Formats: sequence, structure tokens, C-alpha cells
Amino acid sequence: MSKQWGPLEIDCDSPPYSIVRACTRIGVHSPEDVRWCRLSGLQEQAANWRQLIRSPWKLFGAAGTRGKSCVCGHEVPRVEEYTFTMISGTEKSYLLGQCHFCRTVFWEDA
Repeated sequence: MSKQWGPLEIDCDSPPYSIVRACTRIGVHSPEDVRWCRLSGLQEQAANWRQLIRSPWKLFGAAGTRGKSCVCGHEVPRVEEYTFTMISGTEKSYLLGQCHFCRTVFWEDA
């Protein structure tokens, strides 16, 4: 028996694909195959499942976030500013850093 499924909702938290693909040239490991996480979204994601299991009261805002950490539990890597030049000649700058443990790439518009 087959069931029809509705459209999938995909939430992509990465810069444009041309930037993702170009990140191999600046030393990002497997940029097309890893998780991307916008730095400004970290506050919203601070209460991941491990933190909630240990401290369920964080759901209600009783405790603030202790600092930013990657989904793997390690500290968010240091980000550096990179400027990419498009074929049109326009430039776009991003802050980029990759976790050395799980390879998540953290980014933000510069």
C-alpha cells in the first residue's frame, strides 16, 4: 500500500550554494555534506535535547544560556571573515568557522 505524502518542508540554514561550494578553497572540509548553522540562530537552538534532559526548566527561561556550544557539545569554533568575489565582480563577506569534531560550519553575514 502506498500513501501519498504532502510536500516536505526543508529548512536550509546555509549561505547560497555557490558560497558553500567555494568553501573548499578556504579549507572547509566537505562543505556540501555537513551541517551549516547560522550564528544568529544559536540563541534559539541553545536548548538542545541534551541540555533539556539535564535541565528541563530551561524550556521556561528560568536559566540563561551558559555560552554557545556546538551540537556535539564542544565549544563553537572561532570564526574568521572571508570575502568571496562573484563572477559579476560583486563581493560578499561572511564570518565562517568549522567545528573540528563534528564538522558543523558556523556562519553569518559579515
